[in-house]
Amino acid sequence: MRLGKIPLVIGIPVLVSQNFDVDGGIVNGSTGILRKVRHSLNDEKQRVLRSCIVEISQSSGEALPNLSPQQIPIIEDSVELRFTH
Repeated sequence: MRLGKIPLVIGIPVLVSQNFDVDGGIVNGSTGILRKVRHSLNDEKQRVLRSCIVEISQSSGEALPNLSPQQIPIIEDSVELRFTH
């Protein structure tokens, strides 16, 4: 395991760090429990995280197909920042 990486274990508490659905209660600071992790393989046959299912008890949005009302998909997101001086 490389330093700086947190292993994803089913049942681990997680913290949402972005406002995904303000009306539905999925906001920065929401806490939940990791329920499922989905990976794919890259060209080097390494597992790459694509999405997670997190159960957030305080969410109030409509349930998505095949998920309970409190189960929320969290999808891959990346941001590129460039700093110039």
